[in-house]
Amino acid sequence: MKRADLAERIDTVEHRMDSMEQRLDASFNALSTQILQSRRETNDAILALRSEFSTMRTNVSGEFSAMRTEVAGEFSAMRTEIAGEFSAMRGRFESLETAMVDSWTHFENSIAASQGDTRRYMKVLYEELRSQIKLLNEGHPSSS
Repeated sequence: MKRADLAERIDTVEHRMDSMEQRLDASFNALSTQILQSRRETNDAILALRSEFSTMRTNVSGEFSAMRTEVAGEFSAMRTEIAGEFSAMRGRFESLETAMVDSWTHFENSIAASQGDTRRYMKVLYEELRSQIKLLNEGHPSSS
């Protein structure tokens, strides 16, 4: 092989190596640009998600706060209503108790009056029976 051929081949290889290096550099730069662009897009998407999550958190927090307030109000109203119902029921029971005590007292007084009347009637009957026995004894002298 001739020196000129060898030198020409070395030049060709060097030229190809330079061309490959340039293409490799261009590919590397393009790939780096794509990676940086992808990284920026990912960061932007993450920031957008964070913003959405922050908004959602604020909304959900507000909803929970409103629901908590509403439920507390409902419980308070229910507690007041139940207390009123118990108070009314207590009043009815007290009225019923008073009516029962009055009825019982009237019943006891009726029995007491009835017993007194019965005693008087029995006493009258006893006295009448004694007087009739006495009259009978007067009409029939005793055999002693």
